[in-house]
Amino acid sequence: MITLLATDGTPGLQICREKDRHPQLWEDVPHIDGALIVNIGDLLERWTNCLFRSTLHRVVAVGKERYSVAFFLDPNTDFVVRCFESCCSVANPPRFPPIRSGDYIKERLSATYK
Repeated sequence: MITLLATDGTPGLQICREKDRHPQLWEDVPHIDGALIVNIGDLLERWTNCLFRSTLHRVVAVGKERYSVAFFLDPNTDFVVRCFESCCSVANPPRFPPIRSGDYIKERLSATYK
């Protein structure tokens, strides 16, 4: 859902702002001393009915070691994730049906590791 990332400033982390675009355009994530990088995951995108978009990202080799500390935050596996009412309207109805967090993670892992 959310990843907080502290880095040592070594470059290589890149994002693609338009993940459905082809070809994908990648840009470097700048390092800011003392700041955390906040990565929004697919589950938060679903929860907010696409108000907050998940970020396609990658790390490219730059020829030197890198150190980072990541913290991953996800809801309890039994929690039912449904679009927040505040992120929906008549003009923007829910795009996703409710799903248990654990079932969503299983679906994603199954799709990733076929």
